[in-house]
Amino acid sequence: MTEAFNTGEVDIVDELVEAKQELEKTPMPGTSRDRLGLKLKIEHLRTAFPDAKFSIEEMKSDGDMVTFRWKLEGTQRGRFLGRKPTNRPTSFSGQDVVTFKDGKMVEHRSVDNKGGMIRTRIE
Repeated sequence: MTEAFNTGEVDIVDELVEAKQELEKTPMPGTSRDRLGLKLKIEHLRTAFPDAKFSIEEMKSDGDMVTFRWKLEGTQRGRFLGRKPTNRPTSFSGQDVVTFKDGKMVEHRSVDNKGGMIRTRIE
């Protein structure tokens, strides 16, 4: 999934994520709760932040459940959550909980501060 977020290659999602209706427990506004919704989230982020770099800061697993803290950094060059591009670097982070079954993601929850993406860094 890191590759999908970093490159925008959403076809990777089909390989890693189960095709089910209620995959996303916390979908991005304007997207669906299924695999397509996850692809749309990636495409929206890549359009708004074409140079986005997604990184995993910490990861823990317990059976089929994986929890990880992540960070996304990039320059806002497109609209994001209704906001016009700032053309400035910014970042935000969050924590996800993913459940796997037979090697594929079957449930995804994300806690993040999407508003943090529209704050700009002062450099």
